[in-house]
Amino acid sequence: MCPVNSACEYSSYPASRIKELSGLPLEQLLRPHTPLAIGAAFVTEGGRLRARHLIHVPNTGTSGEQVQVEDIARATAAVIVTCELKGYNSVAVPLMGAFDTGIPAEEAARAIHSEFRSHRGDRPSRVLFVARSSDEVDVFEMAIEGL
Repeated sequence: MCPVNSACEYSSYPASRIKELSGLPLEQLLRPHTPLAIGAAFVTEGGRLRARHLIHVPNTGTSGEQVQVEDIARATAAVIVTCELKGYNSVAVPLMGAFDTGIPAEEAARAIHSEFRSHRGDRPSRVLFVARSSDEVDVFEMAIEGL
């Protein structure tokens, strides 16, 4: 999954890195469908990524806008619904909303994990929390352990 803003700009991490790795012109692909509401999702192919598909979910209205924990929960719920509807068995989820203008990483990780933990559907059956540093791994582990 790729967290973006409602205008689907890929200017900040992790969206900028996902766009780079995919090799796709993601902004051009999504521009005709913007603005995307927080809680909505848009699916594209995965490009050069190992993932076959990318689920793009807004977690803020505009670039630089303060991310709210509720918006992270809504974006995560959109990922879950998309996985159910599209039949995706696995999904990779980066830490979102905890950078530059974001909320504390611990709150973001708890919101993400809480949405997946409370989900009772069959899909996705495998969730991979993606981290770029040992600090992010620690944050996800604390959320999983309920600390």
